[in-house]
Amino acid sequence: MGLALTASCTKLDEKELLYDQVVQDQFFQSNRELVSAVGAAYTNLYGFRGGLTNVNEVTTDEIVVPTRGADWGDGGHWVRLKLHTYKPNDSEVNGAWNMLYAGVNGCNRLLATLEPLGTAQSIAFIAELKSLRAIYYYWLLDIYGNVPLSTDFKDITPPPNSTRKQVYDFVEKELLDNVAKLPKTGPNDQSTYGRVNFYTAQAALAKLYLNAEVYTGAAQWDKCIAACDQIINSGKYSLTLNYKDNFVKDNTGASEFIWAIPFDQVHAKGFNLNHQTLHQESQKTYNMTAQPWNGFATVAEFYNSYIDPTQNPGPQGTVVGLDPKGTPTTGTVDKRLSNFLVGPQFDANGVRLLDGASDPEDPDGQPITFTPYMNQLEPRAWRQTGARINKWEFYNGMTSDLSNDVAIFRYADFLLAKAEAIARKNSNWNDPIAMALVNQIRTQHGGVTPFVTMTDVSFLAERGREMFFEAFRRQDMIRFDKYNKAFTFHPADADKHVNILPIPEAQINANQKLKQNPGY
Repeated sequence: MGLALTASCTKLDEKELLYDQVVQDQFFQSNRELVSAVGAAYTNLYGFRGGLTNVNEVTTDEIVVPTRGADWGDGGHWVRLKLHTYKPNDSEVNGAWNMLYAGVNGCNRLLATLEPLGTAQSIAFIAELKSLRAIYYYWLLDIYGNVPLSTDFKDITPPPNSTRKQVYDFVEKELLDNVAKLPKTGPNDQSTYGRVNFYTAQAALAKLYLNAEVYTGAAQWDKCIAACDQIINSGKYSLTLNYKDNFVKDNTGASEFIWAIPFDQVHAKGFNLNHQTLHQESQKTYNMTAQPWNGFATVAEFYNSYIDPTQNPGPQGTVVGLDPKGTPTTGTVDKRLSNFLVGPQFDANGVRLLDGASDPEDPDGQPITFTPYMNQLEPRAWRQTGARINKWEFYNGMTSDLSNDVAIFRYADFLLAKAEAIARKNSNWNDPIAMALVNQIRTQHGGVTPFVTMTDVSFLAERGREMFFEAFRRQDMIRFDKYNKAFTFHPADADKHVNILPIPEAQINANQKLKQNPGY
C-alpha cells in the first residue's frame, strides 16, 4: 500500500484515521495498520506546491507573480519575494515553515509510539520516518538556515536555534544511519510508491552534498557522486523517452520518479497550478469547473533560454512574437519549450477568447494572447502578458486540483547533480563524463544538438530548462552565485543575507529562545 492509499480520508475507514487515539495493544499489529499510521507523516507533502515551491521559485529568474491591477496585490508579498525584500510576517515565509515543521512533528509523534514497540514490523517504519524527518529538516536548513532541532515528541520545551552546520550534521547522520534499512524498490512498486525508500534517501543525500559548500563552507563532491551513483547504477530508473511523459495526467510510476507525490483531484488535493497560472477565460478552453486566477508566469528572459538563435530552425520550428510588437525570433527550439503556453487562446470550440477587462495600453487588445514579454512587475502588469506554466498536462474537465503526480526527486536531476559534482571536483566543465551525462538529457529530452563545450553558465541554463518549476531553482542560483545578481524585475541584492529567509515572526513571538536570522 503506497502513499496514494494513505493520503485520503475517503479511502480509509474510521479506525485507520484514529490511529493516534487507540492504545498500542489494539493497533500497530498489522503491516496495513502501520502503513496507515505512517501515511499521516506524509500528508504535509500535499502542501509542497504551496509555500515550499513558492519561496524556491518566485524568488528566482524562473517565475514571476505580477500585480495585475486589483489582482495578486496580496499586500505586496509576491513582489517582495521577487525583489528579495521578504519580511518575517509574509505569508509564504510562514507557510513553508509551518508545512515543514508539521511534517517534523508528525514524524516525532509516530516515532514516540513506534520506537517502544520493538517489533519486527515497526523497525522498517522507524527508519522510514527518521529519513522522512531528515528530509523535512534538509528543506528547513536550505531555506531558513539556523532552525531549531526537535526530535522528542514528549519534550514540550521550545528549543533554541541550532546552527546551520548542526542541522546539516543531523540530516546527514539520520540519513546515513537509516538508508540501509529502507527497501530498494523502484517507481513501479506500488507498495512504496510515494514513500521514502533507499533511493529517496540517497537522493536526499546527493542534494545535501551538492549544496554542502553553501551550508557548511566545505564541498562534498565525492559524497555527492557516490550518492548519485547509488541511484544511477541501480538500473531501476531511466530517462523517459519523451520529456512530457513525466508530467502527463496519468504519470504514476514514471521511470524517472524516485519520489513523487500522488496527487488526485478528488482524493489527494493540493496541486492547483492550472488555477495559479491560467487566465480567467481559460476556463472555457478546458471546460474547467471554476475560473482560474491569472497569476503565475515566466518572462521573456527565461523563455528565450530555450531558443538558440545561433543555429538554424530545427524540427521544432520557429518561435514568433516574443515582444508586444510581434518581432520574430528564429532559432533551434528546445522541445522543453513545451513547459510554457504562449500565443492566441481559444475556447474548447476553437473560438478566440476575449478579455473585456484588457488593459487599454496592451497592443493585443481584447483577444487573449499569452506573450513571454511582460510590461512590468507592478502595479499594472497587462492581464495577458507572461508565458504561462504548461509543464504539467492540462486536460478537459479539470477541477481546482490536478490529478498529475509531482516528482520531488526525479532521475534527470541526479544525472545533472553527478555531472556538476564531477565538473566542480575536477575544475573542468568540459570533463567528458560530465558532458556525456548532460548530453543524455539534452538530446533525449530537449531534442537539440549535444554540447561540444560546456561552461558553468551553459550548465546552469541546461538545469533551468530541464528542472523548471521543480522547486530547486533558488538553491541552484545560490550555488552558482546568481541569486544575488540582477535579473528581470530583480535588481542586484545589496547583501547576501537574503540567501536564507527570515524566521517567521509568529515563531519568534511564540518561542523567546529563537533568534532572527541576520539582516532581518
